[in-house]
Amino acid sequence: MVPDWRNAITREGSRITLSGLHVAMHCHHYNINLQKMLEDHLGEQGVELMVRSAEEACYAGFKSLFGQLDELRTIKSKLELFASHFQSCGLGLIDFEKISSKGGTISSVSSHHVTGWLAKHGRRKNPGCHFARGWIAGVLEVIYNRPLNYYLVEEESCKMAGDPQCLFKISER
Repeated sequence: MVPDWRNAITREGSRITLSGLHVAMHCHHYNINLQKMLEDHLGEQGVELMVRSAEEACYAGFKSLFGQLDELRTIKSKLELFASHFQSCGLGLIDFEKISSKGGTISSVSSHHVTGWLAKHGRRKNPGCHFARGWIAGVLEVIYNRPLNYYLVEEESCKMAGDPQCLFKISER
């Protein structure tokens, strides 16, 4: 059964809610400037702040959403919903084919943050999909019924650095 998105996602003027939780949408100018400022001024602490914030927001949102959608019983259907939601929010394409509760790899061939970073700053030397790392961790923790901060998501290759795709390695902490 396909979820009835008219009940899960609502819009009132400029406000968007997903299962009763407000969703913030920003353009790449805001997102990339925020990322650059956090990296430049806080270094690794700024990176961790981005990852952790995305993880916590995703965890709370998807825990609420999955709690309201009884028809989503399988891991596969939950992963498909997450990939669809990631794309619907304009964040990019994500592929969960090689993932389990123990970890694995996830790839992305297209990303809002990659496109935004390359448009504003060009190539970088190191991976930079910090927001996606947090989203991936948060949703996997909900899907596999793990506590917050259970998964470590590391980016092994990144399109921001000229690689053909972004590749994330997921492991248990």
